[in-house]
Amino acid sequence: MALRSSLQAPEFNHKALVQQWHSSYQTGDFLSTLKQHWREYVLVAFQASDDQTRSERLTIKYLLSPLEHFLCNGEPEAVFQQLKEKDQPSQLCGHVFKNGEPTYSCRECATDPTCVLCMECFQTSVHKQHRYRMSTSGGGGYCDCGDAEAWKVGVFCGKHQPQSDEMEESKNPMELIPDDLIDRASVLFLATLRYTVEMLTWDHSDRLPDNLQPDGELTDNYVCMLFNDEVHTYEQVINTLQRAVSCTHKEAVDFATTVDKEGRSTVTTGSFSDCEKARNLIEKDSSEPLRRYTSRHGAKALKVQVMHTAVVAHQQFALRMIQWLQNIIVQSDGLRHLFCQLSMQQQENEQSLMEILLLADTQLWKTARVQSHQLMMAGVLMDQECKKKFSIIFTRHYTNLMKAFCMDDHDHDVSIASLSVQIFTVISLARLLVAEHNLLAVIIKTFLQACEEKKNKDGKLTFERTGTQTFKRACFSLHDLKYALICKPGSGEWTDELRNSFIEGLTCFLDLLKLIEDMDQVKRQTGQHLEFEPEWEGAFNLQLKLEDNIVLFLDWCSTDRQVLIEAYNRTIEAFRCCKDIDKIKTTKIEVDEWSAKCIKYDVGSQPISIHLPVTRFLAGLHSLLGQHELYFESPDCSLVRPDPAELIEFPLRVQVMVAQSNANMWRRNGYALINQIFFYHNVKCRTEMYDRDILMLQIGASMADGNEFLIHLLYKFGLPIWAKESYDTPSGQDNSLRQTVLLAEEFLNLVVIILSERYMMGVGEVTRADIVKREVIHQLCISPLAHSELAKALPEDTNHETGLEDVVKDVANFKKATVGKGAQGGKGKYELKPEFLSSYNPYFYHYTKTDKSKSEEAQVKRKKENNESQALPPPVPPKFKPQFAPIMNLLQCDVMIYLMELILTRAAATRSRSLSETQLERILHLIGIALHEQRRAITDGNTEFDFLSKAKKDGKCIQTLLESIVNSHNFTHDSIRDLVTWTLKTLSEVRQMKNEPVSMDTVEKVSSPRDEKAKAAREKKRIAAEKRRQKIMAQMSQMQKNFIKDNSELFENTSTELFPRIDSDMDLSETDTSSLPIAVGPHRTLPGQSSPMCGMCILCQEEQEITLSNKAMVLTAFIQKSTVLALTRGNALSHGDEYDPLLMRSDLSTGSHTSSCGHMMHADCWQRFFDGILERERRRPLRFRHNFSYDIEKMEFLCPLCECISNSVIPVLPAIFPTTQASNSDSCTHLHFHDWLDGIHKTVLNSVKESEDFDDAEYQTCPLTTVTKQMAENVAQKFHSLWSCIQDPMASAGLSLEHREMLRKYSRDAYSFGLGVDPDDDNARVPIMVWNTCAFSIQSIEQILRDEGKPLFGQMSSRQSDCLRSLVRVAATYSPAINTDIVKQHCIKLLSFLFPDACKNKKFDLCVLDVDMFHYLVALVMSLPSLHLDTSVAPSNYLQLPSGGDNELHALHLVLAVHLIQILLLYDQGDCGMEVDGDYEGEALLIIYNKIHSLANIQKENPPLPWQLSVHVRKTMLPFLRCTAILFHYLTGVTAPAELSESSEESSKQEFDSLCRYLGINLHMSRLVDNHGELMDTLVTRWCKNSVLKETLSASSQPLVQYPLKINKLISLPDDYSELINKVSAFTCPKSVGDDSRAPTMCLVCGKMLCSQSYCCQTEFEGVTVGAATEHAYRCGAGAGIFLRVRECQILLLAGRTKGCFVPPPYIDAYGETDQGLRRGNPLHLCRESYDHLQKLWMSHAIPETIAHNLESNATLLTIDWQHL
Repeated sequence: MALRSSLQAPEFNHKALVQQWHSSYQTGDFLSTLKQHWREYVLVAFQASDDQTRSERLTIKYLLSPLEHFLCNGEPEAVFQQLKEKDQPSQLCGHVFKNGEPTYSCRECATDPTCVLCMECFQTSVHKQHRYRMSTSGGGGYCDCGDAEAWKVGVFCGKHQPQSDEMEESKNPMELIPDDLIDRASVLFLATLRYTVEMLTWDHSDRLPDNLQPDGELTDNYVCMLFNDEVHTYEQVINTLQRAVSCTHKEAVDFATTVDKEGRSTVTTGSFSDCEKARNLIEKDSSEPLRRYTSRHGAKALKVQVMHTAVVAHQQFALRMIQWLQNIIVQSDGLRHLFCQLSMQQQENEQSLMEILLLADTQLWKTARVQSHQLMMAGVLMDQECKKKFSIIFTRHYTNLMKAFCMDDHDHDVSIASLSVQIFTVISLARLLVAEHNLLAVIIKTFLQACEEKKNKDGKLTFERTGTQTFKRACFSLHDLKYALICKPGSGEWTDELRNSFIEGLTCFLDLLKLIEDMDQVKRQTGQHLEFEPEWEGAFNLQLKLEDNIVLFLDWCSTDRQVLIEAYNRTIEAFRCCKDIDKIKTTKIEVDEWSAKCIKYDVGSQPISIHLPVTRFLAGLHSLLGQHELYFESPDCSLVRPDPAELIEFPLRVQVMVAQSNANMWRRNGYALINQIFFYHNVKCRTEMYDRDILMLQIGASMADGNEFLIHLLYKFGLPIWAKESYDTPSGQDNSLRQTVLLAEEFLNLVVIILSERYMMGVGEVTRADIVKREVIHQLCISPLAHSELAKALPEDTNHETGLEDVVKDVANFKKATVGKGAQGGKGKYELKPEFLSSYNPYFYHYTKTDKSKSEEAQVKRKKENNESQALPPPVPPKFKPQFAPIMNLLQCDVMIYLMELILTRAAATRSRSLSETQLERILHLIGIALHEQRRAITDGNTEFDFLSKAKKDGKCIQTLLESIVNSHNFTHDSIRDLVTWTLKTLSEVRQMKNEPVSMDTVEKVSSPRDEKAKAAREKKRIAAEKRRQKIMAQMSQMQKNFIKDNSELFENTSTELFPRIDSDMDLSETDTSSLPIAVGPHRTLPGQSSPMCGMCILCQEEQEITLSNKAMVLTAFIQKSTVLALTRGNALSHGDEYDPLLMRSDLSTGSHTSSCGHMMHADCWQRFFDGILERERRRPLRFRHNFSYDIEKMEFLCPLCECISNSVIPVLPAIFPTTQASNSDSCTHLHFHDWLDGIHKTVLNSVKESEDFDDAEYQTCPLTTVTKQMAENVAQKFHSLWSCIQDPMASAGLSLEHREMLRKYSRDAYSFGLGVDPDDDNARVPIMVWNTCAFSIQSIEQILRDEGKPLFGQMSSRQSDCLRSLVRVAATYSPAINTDIVKQHCIKLLSFLFPDACKNKKFDLCVLDVDMFHYLVALVMSLPSLHLDTSVAPSNYLQLPSGGDNELHALHLVLAVHLIQILLLYDQGDCGMEVDGDYEGEALLIIYNKIHSLANIQKENPPLPWQLSVHVRKTMLPFLRCTAILFHYLTGVTAPAELSESSEESSKQEFDSLCRYLGINLHMSRLVDNHGELMDTLVTRWCKNSVLKETLSASSQPLVQYPLKINKLISLPDDYSELINKVSAFTCPKSVGDDSRAPTMCLVCGKMLCSQSYCCQTEFEGVTVGAATEHAYRCGAGAGIFLRVRECQILLLAGRTKGCFVPPPYIDAYGETDQGLRRGNPLHLCRESYDHLQKLWMSHAIPETIAHNLESNATLLTIDWQHL
């Protein structure tokens, strides 16, 4: 490959080579000797060959085995075994996760969510009993079992639990290894690692290092190497390669797949010039599309390099060396320790080998990166001392590593930067790096450098709509910052060094927050709408990434008093700096007699930003001051006291902007502002945005004078004018009145929130659990919620925990969903406990407008039902912390009292233009809060708070005002009136507590008359409404009677029922109870005399009787190939053109199933409807056509009524069987079975004309006279009468053209869809497919009924019943009505199979065991009436149909006999029930059993006992008899016996006997074969002596069909979902050696694992490229598939190539919820009801229907390329 000379391996002497290495090792020249060997043999082992097995074998022989022998100085296996015996392995598990492997994190014990266990460790750990989270690994991390810093408790699993003596003595593991082995290992590790690093970082592609350069000149053998990037798509790479290197599409796909998985791939080989030409073409071609369509990536071309094959070979060997080193160091902890020390030793350039590899990461391709990272994790990161050194190096180079990553084109998970999670999450390491190496400042400064390009002229960040890749990558630094902040020190763990480093990091963090402060400012549009929507998402995305870091910085500050003071002062400085406080102007604002200096700013006309992170961070710090008892007046601290007016200014502006937006003043600013306000309040952002703003306003309220604070608020809201008493007087300027009223409501709402929201840490006397409880209570006040819905509504902490599980049981009851039979498991819901309803606050600050109205409605409704007062008073709030206690002064300040009196006065007035009920409700709420505080103050003896005194001075008394409005008629809601009443009562109670003179019945006197009056008024209205209703009903009744009287003739013959439906199985006609109904044979019962069958067209709504003379009617139908009943998998019919369906195989490998939704239409109405769909599709331009839930090219459409998928229509035919007893029913004309058999035998013998061609025969029915001539006269007469013309009175008009056309339409579709071929009306297989789909559909429904334990006829659904009735009648009618000659040929061919002597030359490839006898029976019954039909004699309106006479009885007898032979031949002894004494039937069966086994030459060691045979035959015959009963029920119209319609234990025991009687056959199955003459015996002999049968029975490869046919089920799934994930994690892509599958998908029908949604496993199927799941669905399910996507935890349904959908999986958590995508990570267990539902879906062939309904309801599913899954 690399040399001009031959690449045959030089003479190789293993022993001599190792001896040579020992010598050079002693002389110190080991590396050069190694390289000399590698120079020759690397090129031999890694030749340009696709034979990877050969390459691996040569690598081991020439390269790796000598190294191991040198290292061990003996046999490696023996030495490694000795090392293991002496070894003291590390207690760290260190298992490196594969992609998709399950991981477990304990939510109670893990230090942070990144601490995880592998499945093996988890199963034997204490955490299995805790609350844990399950997820799948993306690959790359390792198990933290044994790491004391990762777990609070339960550090070790059962496997890694250290022994007590191990804990005591922790030796250096290298001391356990012999010195000479250490010496050899040292030089070997160093040499191999140097070589590996040198080759991986080698940047010359055309030559090797001098000491590896082979002798002589390198040949002109080069490769064109294509490298991976994350810029170009698969399609771009494939198309480029096809054009540039002229490869096929499949080769291009393989190249692209290899590049994606391994990072690079050889796309062509040859001379340098050839490869250089290919490189230029690829680069040019790949940059063109990007240059043409996008500028986002700067038209970057694919990375291609021309490399010499020798360089490639050595790089491949370098990768193999990494794997080898990993395998060696796991043999002993001492070897691993030695390797770590050597790899971290400084080399000549003062850098260690690991440091060189670290810095060269972006130069490496994907596989080299992954393997080098794994070597680091298996080596240096598993050794504590080396990990510390490596972490310091990583931190020192962090900025450069992140810069390199930002410019890189690979994903984060294959970048060296991803190792930060392994380093910074170790608490001891992170704290060391923060204190001694300034880690926080390093990370933040790195990110600040990336922010430079995003700054605008004002020094604020600004984002474009299409963000750059560089900045997105830089944001990974914020994740690293979070990891570094996890190591929060306790109060006693701070050092001066740590304090200084943290403060420096905090200062940098404030610099970052200053860049965000006031970014994306908006200004209210007043003239015209905003022309362009501004970009707003970038700032919120950054806010989301920063939130955890903000919380963690505050947590750090909370643990040390000194740090908190310094942080507070620095934040004040940053706040003043970015707000230009010195430039702020003020203005004097007056409200009545009070005034205040306010900061001059108009929110409605000046710019405003919703982003205030510095201000909000300051609020967070201020709330921590109380923990350390820090006050501005304290002499021992140097806190800078801010001006409260400045503090509240900016959060207040935001609140005013939100209020104005709610008042519709910002409508012209578009959706950008609406979205910003939405996310400002959203649970994801509100904790560090909205909640902090409210906190800052509370801080201002606690520091400022109450009057001044309220004036500030009134001024910003623009309400000083509204607060004047004269505002109610009408004036000319009333344009803004409505906005002012709305703003006043928002102002009062904000005051309520400031006063009542005390559930914040540091603000109220509450715990974190109390805060979560309150959130839960208010969410459940809206409605009962599922666990996931409740969790979504709660904010998460830095560990992604909500705290829900800790408190929810205290406040709510969990009610599991009630699951009906066959339904899927539903979600359970939490309902609030009644005792917590009093905690409801309608002004809860996290309620949206919708939440508030819903919760109020729910609470008022509940109170009405309980006959309680409808008032929603404020709950008693918790006490403020001392620092925030001054906020209560707002309630008793003069301006507040003034506002209360003002609004109450306006409410008492007859009319007020500036008042709204909402204002009154909110002011009453404030009075309620004041009364609660007054009650608390009286109880606590607090005399400073005296709301009552303030409320009754200055002439106006609040109680007097309340009493004046309590009976007001201006209220539209009783809840407000009740709230006034509650307020008055509470006020009186509080005054009494204060020993003030109060008349206790004042309120009752005021409120009682109102209550009585209102009650009387309501009663009066109710009585009037009742009288009016009765009067109207009497009028209607009289009108009805008059109409009937005037039109009496119209009602004379009208049935009392509505139009009767098509007779169903439940419609059992009156029969003679003295005898049971018989459907077949000479004694058959008359068909039931039911009402005329009627149907209504769902399109034109016309009702008509179903007759042949009326318009034809049809049912919508869906025909599909099916393998649901198949006993073997993977051989579904794919080439229907070559398939003969006449004899259905007994394994039912592929059948044709027809289903219907049961909705009926006129044939012409349906035709117009379908033509309209076609026309609409034709008119649609090609480029606008898109996928629908139906495929018009496959003739699919949706039922106009229920939108059920359909692709055909079944004609609805009347009952065409004779309504009178047939003439041959007389016993004297009855033809015996042996005579009938003889006649049929003669017919077949005379009808088969064999040609000279050995394999061909002509089937032409002989004349009936030819047969009768050979029979006795009386027998001939009876035989002839079987085919005599019996005029059917029901068919007097014959089949109309319309009926015939619909029959042709259905039969054409049954043929086309059933075989997957093009329509062909003249094909001989058309009638066969009509019979087969009828038979298969009957078998399918029978299995469903049997599986569900339902009776055969009693509980069949109407759609099943209607479908089967139409199918049977169509199958019976089609044969004689459309093509009699072909049907005759099929009949002869069918019969010749059972009469082998008719074809002496032609040998059937099948024996009786290979044929499904029910399909055979249906075809025989449907074709037999046409066998001797003379169409030249029969009248045109004549239909010779199967009617249940002798022909059908004897055909059934014959087929049953064959089925009995099948059962006895295949009998395998098992549990057959209880022994029966004197079983004569069993004796007879045993004789037959022995006879046929003897004929077939089968020897059985232990023949069965008679009773065993008898029980077995009855059991195995049952499914066949059930199917036959369904067939003849719909064929003859004879009512089924009651026993077959009842579900009871008694009826199930008698089912066999009932079926036999109904079918007119003997209860003893042995009579089927015995005593029927010589011909029957001869036939049995021929069937059993068949050579094919002997081969079938002796063949061991093909499993035999066993009777009764087993009911297929979906595969069994494990109860624990993690078991499934673990099993699947070992699955590798079948087309890539050892590569993990990205989307492993399991077929639930056969259990096969597939590599879905991946280019590597796409295949050509019918000329189209399809994914593995689609291809498997065709092979296993004939186009329909049901799969479990394991990593996504979702069910995939596929139907055809273009349609599919996702449905919920059968795995649910403890709350009854599914978890698609494993987003929540709760443990999942199999829900049997859900899986049964999927089972029923599959068995009932409802997959296409389910997909169609899902596609109709979810438009996003239409955009998915289902064929690629």
